[in-house]
Amino acid sequence: MKINARTKISKIIKAHPEAIEAIASVNPHFQKLKNPFLRRFLAPRVTVAEAAKIGGVSPDVLLNQLQAIGFEIEEDIPSASARPAFPSATRTGTPDLRLDVRPDIARGEDPFKKIMAAVKQLDEGQTLLVINRFEPIPLIRLLRQKGFTAAVERPEPGVVHTYLTKRKASGDEDPAGDKPAISSPDQSDFEAVRNRFGDQMKTIDVRHLEMPLPMVTILSELERLPPGHALFVHHKKFPQFLIPELESRGFRLVQHPVDDGYIQLIIYKE
Repeated sequence: MKINARTKISKIIKAHPEAIEAIASVNPHFQKLKNPFLRRFLAPRVTVAEAAKIGGVSPDVLLNQLQAIGFEIEEDIPSASARPAFPSATRTGTPDLRLDVRPDIARGEDPFKKIMAAVKQLDEGQTLLVINRFEPIPLIRLLRQKGFTAAVERPEPGVVHTYLTKRKASGDEDPAGDKPAISSPDQSDFEAVRNRFGDQMKTIDVRHLEMPLPMVTILSELERLPPGHALFVHHKKFPQFLIPELESRGFRLVQHPVDDGYIQLIIYKE
């Protein structure tokens, strides 16, 4: 099989299952491909070039690994319409705020709220530097929708600097995005949806899963959800990064917070 930097990881794995081990050996970030849930979610969405970017390596590194197990590498000639998924703005000057979230990640904690709190402190034209071990693509997608620019640098292996700049005033809109586009304003909405679907609702519990398995599991279940059914989810917290994925698939969501470490969600289509 001939492959290049624009070949989807899922296509490569389908053609040669040993590619999972070959890719995973390049970088610890790629170990996630060994997990069937994560592989099902990530592989169809990521090309060799995008995977290399996430792992902080050159696409040639991955291609060389794949060539060693029998793939044929062809010259990659991008089409005129090809565009990077997240084109970075040019970074200039010194960041106004700096936030290192690597300790949070090491503890298994989601740094989203901490980053959003820092974003709130930015005035127009100011920049927040987020230091992480990988490129925070969901965060970049969210803030681009709210008028921010993003630039990504890799000063050393395993370290990613993401510069988030507030490029325009947001008026009455909350730039931190604490309130998702899909949410339940009160308990009555949640109960109305639960009563509406009744027995036509599948229940899953993702509270015991480590990130990002809750999101992957939810999306996998939604793919298999019969028409006219809803998905009832027991979760530890509101899944901020899941919202854009639900919106892109036409799903709605209502929530019922039970306590600080437990929230119930119902995901459905009209």
